[in-house]
Order: sequence, then C-alpha cells, then structure tokens
Amino acid sequence: MAVQGTSNRFITPDEIARESLFLLKNNLVAARNVYRGHTSVFGRIGDTITIKKPARFKTTAGRVASTAAPMVDQTIALTVDKQEHVRLDYTQIDRTLSLPDFSSRYLASAISALAHSIDKSILDEAIFGGFHSSGSPGTAIVVNDFIDACAEMEEVGVPQDGMVSAMLAPKDAAAIQKDIKATASAEYAARDTIQGKFLGDLAGAPAYRTAQMPTHTVGALGGTPLVNGASQSGSTLVIDGASLSVTGWAKKGDVFTIAGVYSVNPQTYQSTGRLHQFVVTADADSDGAGNVILSISPSINDGTLTTTDGSGNTLSLAAYQNVTALPADNAAITFMGSPGVTYRQALLCHRDAISLAMVDIVLPTTATEKARVRDPDSGVSLTLTGFWDGTNFTEAHRIDALWGVKAVYPDLIHRLWSATS
Repeated sequence: MAVQGTSNRFITPDEIARESLFLLKNNLVAARNVYRGHTSVFGRIGDTITIKKPARFKTTAGRVASTAAPMVDQTIALTVDKQEHVRLDYTQIDRTLSLPDFSSRYLASAISALAHSIDKSILDEAIFGGFHSSGSPGTAIVVNDFIDACAEMEEVGVPQDGMVSAMLAPKDAAAIQKDIKATASAEYAARDTIQGKFLGDLAGAPAYRTAQMPTHTVGALGGTPLVNGASQSGSTLVIDGASLSVTGWAKKGDVFTIAGVYSVNPQTYQSTGRLHQFVVTADADSDGAGNVILSISPSINDGTLTTTDGSGNTLSLAAYQNVTALPADNAAITFMGSPGVTYRQALLCHRDAISLAMVDIVLPTTATEKARVRDPDSGVSLTLTGFWDGTNFTEAHRIDALWGVKAVYPDLIHRLWSATS
C-alpha cells in the first residue's frame, strides 16, 4: 500500500540507483575481498575473457645455459554468466518520500538479497574450487586451526603480503569471536564499514562473518578406493575398489589425498612433508566393476607433465610441478569427512585467488525510466529500469546486476572443515 508522500519533490531514478549502489557496497562481504580488475572488459551476458596467468620458471644450476624452451602461457576463461535482479513495485506517490524513508521501505531488503547472491557465487567458487584444506571434519574450528592453516598457506607459496582474508559461517564466527575480539585491529575496524560483519584480526588476516558461506556434503563413497594404474598425471584420475554402481560416489568439492604423493613448495620444489590434496571438480559415479573416473584439480604434475601449443609443439610444464611423485598403482585414496555427511566450511583466501567481474548492462532504449551506476573504486555496477506490466496493469521497476566469477588461482585458497551442519 502506498504511503502518502512527505514532499512535493519526486526521487529520481538516478538517486534510487545511487542509493542502491551504496547499499550494495555496504552489504557485500566476499566481493570486497577478491580481485576486481576485469570489471571493465565485458558488455553482455555470455561474454568471456581469457586471462593469461604469469609464466613460472625453474632455475638451472651451473655455468652452462639451459636448453632453450618455449615459454608456457597458461590461460583461464572467465565468463559473465550470472544476472540477477530484484523487482520493485512502487508508485509516484511513494517517490515523494524522503530518500532515507524510501530506501528503508523499498531498497534495503531488496539490495541485501542481491548482495547475498553475489557473495554466495564467490564463496561457492572458492569452496568448490579450492583444494588446500585442513581441520577435523565434525569438530568445530578454533583460532589455532586458522594459525595452522596460515602456516600451511605460507609453505605452499601463498604470498605473505597482507592480502589474505578469512570468512566464516555465523556459528563458527560466534564460537571464536570472543577469542579474537581482544586482538581486533582498530585499523581494519576503521577501514571497513560492513556493519556487524567484521570480526577482527584472525591469525594475521581480517576475518568476516557471512551467512552465505556454503556447507559441503561429502559423496556416498564406499569400498576401498585405490589408484587404478601407475603414473597417472593430469586432471583426471582413474580409481577402482569403489562400491559398485553408486550414483554420486564422489561429489564436486570432495577433497582427497593419494598415498605417497606429497605436495611441494612452488618456489623450491621441496616436499612439504604433507600429502597433496586434490578436489573433485565434477560429480562422479562408480560403475558396475567399482571403477570411478575423477575429474580433479590441480592437475597431478611431478615435473614431467607436458602440454601442446597452438602449433602442436610439445611444451614442458616442469615449472608447474606440484607433487613429489606420480601415484603408484593401488595407492590408497583417502577422502576428507565421512560419506554423506554435511560439514560447515570456512575460508582463508588471498585477494588474487578469485576474480569478480561486474558488468555495465546496456540500458534498454524503450524503458520508461532508466539509470546505471558504477562505483569506480569497487567496480560494483547496477542498472535500474522501469517498465509497464501489462499483465497486472501497473508500472514496475527492476534493479539488475550482471557478473562473472572465477577461481583464477585456486592454489591461493585454503578451506577449513568444521562441525557437521
């Protein structure tokens, strides 16, 4: 029901759009802690950019120059594939409200829902794309878990440049908030305006609470899974010994280790002394013989993995070595968590791990009212359009956001497993 206006002045579409942008920025949590440098290169839903990742090099000892080899350009595609909107049905009389009253009545909850969708897409990408993880599935995380996780991140080459942030589900945040409150950084508290979301400094990283943190349900699993065939490398792994004919034997986001396959530091290539963890990137079923083909990340590379360039030349990926050895036949496979159980998750994530691209939507020429706003600092963009609803014989408005998100550097993500959900 419309509320009688309090002035003779109408709130303009530009004012509504700017107020929506302000609310969106203040409601975002994950989006404020990821890389947003690709925001200006898109135009329409479905557009894709190929991001070139910096080349990596391996040194050669001695006076004699190493054999010349083509430089490997690793690329990853980021697609703008997410468009969501909120519909607002307000009247001309409603637009005579003061902007704060209008914002409270119509915009606050709507824009909050839009912010939650953007944040959830980022957190889903991190949880289901990150392969480094720690914690004891089924046991609530504590501050010491974050301290240990930060040490593990440093051992696998995550830059120690102050760009790592922590994100926790509300239950986990509540459990450790008292412990970190005493050491909360006044600098961070002054810098961030996320009301009630900033928890303080956690193991050297600013920590945030978010209700959009996804949980993870482990696949059905079952049997005694073993590597089926020695010296497998790349992004697939064939295993056997699984329970027969199980749909969803492994689920996207499951994390596992392979006996005898240890991770290495990406700079020194020395073993970290810990088994390398891999994440399942697509649901996988077992067949009638107990075989499963797992799609995994990262690719298994003991320094012998190769690829081909556009001309068909074979290129060495020795500089991208991530394990001490390829799996042996019948090496045991061990999954994190128990079959079918849902666990809360938390994150430590470097800013450059996830790229978020928010796009300016082209304004429709036939819209009755239209406005578009972009924040130059955060790259956040929104579009407001008005249209005639012929079905209900009313004028309506919608606020749209268009974006894409991609884990460009999943090795800069660390998942922490917590209690059951």
